[in-house]
Amino acid sequence: MTAGDGRPAVLVYRHPDAPPAALREVCAGAEEEGVPTVVAPVGEAPAGSDAPAGGDATALAHAAALASRLDVGIGLDAGGMAVVHHAKLPARSPAASTGPGAAPPDWRRAGRTAARVVKGLPLG
Repeated sequence: MTAGDGRPAVLVYRHPDAPPAALREVCAGAEEEGVPTVVAPVGEAPAGSDAPAGGDATALAHAAALASRLDVGIGLDAGGMAVVHHAKLPARSPAASTGPGAAPPDWRRAGRTAARVVKGLPLG
């Protein structure tokens, strides 16, 4: 799904050099839980958004959460780190994140986690 269609969704801000597999798995994880995603590369974020110019996954995720109608966002950096954030959490305190060197199961789990935050379900 692309940005700008106005439907409630988890917003994903990604660095242009984020691994395509990370983006694919994060979106698949959220959509497996029945929550759609909207993807916006940094520099192509929706008009009026506060997407940061840098590629820090936590900053991207927080900005995405603030811009999302569901108050949940995901940030993907160039190294493949995925961070899940909620708009009501402090900027540097995300709900969840993958570590450096994350693999496809980690990315998919990040997408599922974001969806479960939206739905108010346990993260386990």
